[in-house]
Amino acid sequence: FRWHKEVEFESKITYTKHRVAEAYLWALGTYIEPEYSQARVTLASVVILLTALDDMWLPEAPTGIHSMKHLYRVTIDFYDKLEEELEMQGKSGCGSHLKKSLKSTANGYMQEAKWLRKDYTAKFDEYKENAILSSAYYTMMAMTFAGMGDFAKLDAFEWLSSQPKIRIASEIICQFTNDITSYEYSHTGISHKQINNNTIKVILNRTWRGSYLVDCYMKQFCVSKEQAVQVIANIVSTAWKDLNRELMRPHSFCFPFLIRILNLSRVIDVFYRYTDAYTNPKFLKEHIVSLIIENIPN
Repeated sequence: FRWHKEVEFESKITYTKHRVAEAYLWALGTYIEPEYSQARVTLASVVILLTALDDMWLPEAPTGIHSMKHLYRVTIDFYDKLEEELEMQGKSGCGSHLKKSLKSTANGYMQEAKWLRKDYTAKFDEYKENAILSSAYYTMMAMTFAGMGDFAKLDAFEWLSSQPKIRIASEIICQFTNDITSYEYSHTGISHKQINNNTIKVILNRTWRGSYLVDCYMKQFCVSKEQAVQVIANIVSTAWKDLNRELMRPHSFCFPFLIRILNLSRVIDVFYRYTDAYTNPKFLKEHIVSLIIENIPN
């Protein structure tokens, strides 16, 4: 992955999970058509950036000022370059929407960090509202739109920023499915992370659990874990129904854009349906090998 090496991502941003192949798998599930090869690379790069931005707020992440500065510079340069390319293609204003979506996600991460520092367990509705932002799917949807060539006009980004129902449904599917399957992993007490080839044990800050959706629901409504998970699973099921309705005629917007949102939602099942496979990539190895490495049988 040339860009990843050129910006010295792994050597200078040492605190984060480095998931290059997994990020490309995410992009491959979103853009399956051959003509979107460059769009897949761009989207995979955004997944890598978002992973580092998300991990920066984890209590276990030993983030240094140099790593944070490097991530900031790399992210700004990446988005500035994209904006310039879009301007050259006559798509004025589209780049600013990409940056707007990234800021929205960063605000969601920041809110979770504030809850963590204050040892505050969010109310269910508070978390749900913020989860729409911290899912990062607005950022990823906007980037998938940018990669669609002549289809990507300013009206598409304006429509997406208006929070259409299909966008909200996809964001709920993403974040809530992630929360359900990550719940046990995030409550193990000890996390083993590979940083600079040295395995270190990090005791997770117990206040971090307050920002997770399952805990929010359990504490606010005094129910068991099983009951909370069932309620949240029902919310995900309803979101899938909302998404499917938006795909029926008459469409709320151009169908090719709706398909990108659908594909992003489908990818979540690969990464989070049974376990947090993005954090534990051994569960994705078979998918990556079969799709990227092995030849397709004649």
